[in-house]
Amino acid sequence: MKLSILCLFSLIHSLVLAAPYQVSSSKVEFLALATPGALKISGKQAESSALKTDIKIENNQVLGSSILRLDTFSTGISLRDRHMKENYLEASKFPESSFTYKKLTLPTDLSSEKIPFEGILKLHGVEKPISGFVLVKKKGAQLILEHDFKIKTSDFGISTPKYMGVVMGEEVEVKVILEGSL
Repeated sequence: MKLSILCLFSLIHSLVLAAPYQVSSSKVEFLALATPGALKISGKQAESSALKTDIKIENNQVLGSSILRLDTFSTGISLRDRHMKENYLEASKFPESSFTYKKLTLPTDLSSEKIPFEGILKLHGVEKPISGFVLVKKKGAQLILEHDFKIKTSDFGISTPKYMGVVMGEEVEVKVILEGSL
């Protein structure tokens, strides 16, 4: 009898320590400044199914990875979208971008807190370490992770986008929001 209770306790303990994070919705957005005139160029993932995640939380550590289909980005202007996908992201050659967590420790109480994270981003065939911050929000059974980080397009071998005298800056702000449950 004692052995079966211990086994049951061990099973429950291991489930709590390694829980899959089921993402129910995701949003990926980017923002870059362009010259002249500090023009803002923004885009977002146009299909919710474009981001696939395999994430779990073990001992408050977020582990796993995400894969994003790049052909789903939209800036709201079809010609700019075509140029972005064909000339700069080269989505036919590099159809996906991936991110793997290296370090993200959630607060024990899952309180709304901005915490640092580290990971590896693969974009345009190039892998680079990145870091940023995650805002953790708990709403009932939902856990929301809002990632903010910056990348330089040149770090990933992406040429500087330009069209009719407008030149996009190399630095791109990225926001990834994952909403799900444990």
